[in-house]
Amino acid sequence: MRSLRLAAATVACLSAVALLSACDPDGTDSGDSAASAAPAASSPAAPTSGGAKSPAPAKSSAGAAGAADRLPAGVWIDPKAVPMNSALHWKAPASAAKPLGSKGQLRIETLCKIPRDASFTEVPMVETASLGAPSGDWAADETIASFGSAAKSSGRAQSAFGLLGAVAAGLKACDTTMPGATVAVSSDDSTFLAATLTVPTADGGSTEVHEYLSVQGGSVAELTLRAQLTKGSHPKTAWSAPADAGLLDTLGKTVCTALGDC
Repeated sequence: MRSLRLAAATVACLSAVALLSACDPDGTDSGDSAASAAPAASSPAAPTSGGAKSPAPAKSSAGAAGAADRLPAGVWIDPKAVPMNSALHWKAPASAAKPLGSKGQLRIETLCKIPRDASFTEVPMVETASLGAPSGDWAADETIASFGSAAKSSGRAQSAFGLLGAVAAGLKACDTTMPGATVAVSSDDSTFLAATLTVPTADGGSTEVHEYLSVQGGSVAELTLRAQLTKGSHPKTAWSAPADAGLLDTLGKTVCTALGDC
C-alpha cells in the first residue's frame, strides 16, 4: 500500500509541474478578460510632468490586448454625471461608441496637435463616443484609450500611466503647438488632470475646452466638453460643472470597474 501511495503522489506532482509549464514564463496570461474581478496590479511610479521624459513603458502589442475586441458597454460614463446634463440632455455614450483603431487619438491630442510619444504610437483599443453637440452650444465626447486589463499585466498599467503623462505634458504646452492658446489647469495629479483651454481657430474664432483625464489600471479615460465660437460669441448654455474630484473619480472608476482593474 505504501508503494501505491508513493506512486500516486509522484503522478500528482508531475501533473502540477506540467500545468505550471503551460503558463507564460512570467506567470501572466496574454489574453484579456473584461469581466475579470481580479484586483488591479499596483500602479507604477507616476511619470514626471513639465516635459520631462516619462519612464519607458513595457512594450505592448495589439494582440496582447485583443485589437479586434471592443470595449464593454460598461466602460462609458453615465451621461447624468456629465456637466450640464440637466440643460443639454446628453445621450448615453455606449449607444454612439465607435472604434478609432490602434492609432486613434484622444480629443485633446487633436485639439492641441500634441505629438504622440514614440512609445505610444499604437494603443490596442481606442474608442470614442459623442454625447451630443447642439448647434451653437457645448459638445461632449468621451474617448477611452486602453491597453487592456492591468489585472494580469502590470505593464499595461505602466503604459497607461505613461500615456497620461505624455498627454498631460502636451496639454500644458498647448500654447506651443497652437500659438495663442491659453491653458488653466485646475486639478493635476499622477492619475488625473482637469483643465480649461481656449484654442484659436483659423477663422479668427476659438474653441473653448473643458478637459478631464483619468487613468485607472490599463486605460486612460477622457471627457471633453468644447464650444466652437466665432469671435466675441459665447455658448448658449452658461458653463456649470461639479467639482473636479467627483467627476474625475467617476470617469476613471467607471472604466476600471468594467475592465476589472479596480
